[in-house]
Amino acid sequence: MRLLVLNAGSSSLKFDLMEVPVDGPARPLKAGAFVDTADGSGAFALQTAEPAPPRSAPIRTLAAAADFVLAWLSQESVHGRDLLSGLDATVHRIVHGGESFRATARLADPQLASLAELNVLAPLHNPPALAVIAAVRARLGTLPVVGVFDTAYYAELPEAARCYAVPKRWQEAFGVRRYGFHGTAHRYLCHAARARVPAGRASSRVISLQLGRGCSVTATLDERAVATSMGFTPLEGLVMGTRSGDVDPGALLYVMERGGLSAAQVSRELNYESGLLGLSGRSADMRELLALEQGGDAGARLAIEIFCRRARHYVAAYMSELGGVDVIAFGGGIGEHSPQIRRRILRGFEWLGIELNGQANDASVGIDASIGALNSRAAVEVIRVDEASVLAGEAASLLRRPAQPAEIS
Repeated sequence: MRLLVLNAGSSSLKFDLMEVPVDGPARPLKAGAFVDTADGSGAFALQTAEPAPPRSAPIRTLAAAADFVLAWLSQESVHGRDLLSGLDATVHRIVHGGESFRATARLADPQLASLAELNVLAPLHNPPALAVIAAVRARLGTLPVVGVFDTAYYAELPEAARCYAVPKRWQEAFGVRRYGFHGTAHRYLCHAARARVPAGRASSRVISLQLGRGCSVTATLDERAVATSMGFTPLEGLVMGTRSGDVDPGALLYVMERGGLSAAQVSRELNYESGLLGLSGRSADMRELLALEQGGDAGARLAIEIFCRRARHYVAAYMSELGGVDVIAFGGGIGEHSPQIRRRILRGFEWLGIELNGQANDASVGIDASIGALNSRAAVEVIRVDEASVLAGEAASLLRRPAQPAEIS
């Protein structure tokens, strides 16, 4: 089965053309990503393992990026054949599936209309993903489209973990509850980290940290999520690049009342102007902040400290939730590439018997690695997250089953 996986983030579009056999792992054929150039131009740059194909004009939207990818993959003059020939489906990561999409699903007009209603709950993620799907459908017509939902990993959260202490009618009328996000990444992190633990050593209690432009922590028991930091929207939880994470709702009400801000203004400032950027006043990029901190920048130092402190609090809380921890796993751009941040997050857990191997940690940049000390009570793993393989596997499993009547009409 040949699948094109398109993973639209808040500021990037990853693509993976994959062959998925009935037995065995998926085989990548072509891969790359359009990423924000971060130079203020609003353009996206293509990154591939081979020379990037020429573009007649700057790519400024993820929909345009998707259209470019489809055109490029189909060029026989470039690849010797049309790589999209025989394509069985396109597969899309969708951040917010709400109550209706609790598992991987085929997406047609009714399902896409339902998903559009969730845009307000994930404004950085769902709209770009739906725009990419629209571009794909415009070029590929009736080819099946499959959605894999971040929220699906948390569909069976314990009731005490998913409910907020708000009026019950908020849940009944508006669906207010904890949904959880980054589910695809945490599923991979948990499975891959456990696979690295030596035989005979406990591995059922996992705390996974997905740290990138967006950040979250999940507690997993025997590969079932039991707690997670993101909530009704991807705003809750850890400090992120431009998102606030946890903040007192009373502060929001106060600012709206005293400042005359609309809900749309507050949403924009919490999503785009907060987090590391808001704290530092300089940058949302952890690499830049670490460099600024080295130069004595107080705002950068404060932003990094609050980032690590918040993560440390969640790790400690989830140890309590799980009754201990067997494996701590780091993934995402920061989690995979920043030994200093990993060290600062786990600082202070030595009294619990959780210790890093400093040399292994410093050497582990962009590679899978075990970085716990030999006598550490918990294994500590760095995992290069491969969301594409999870997305492709989920889609292939769905497509190989007999088609079922649409769940949403």
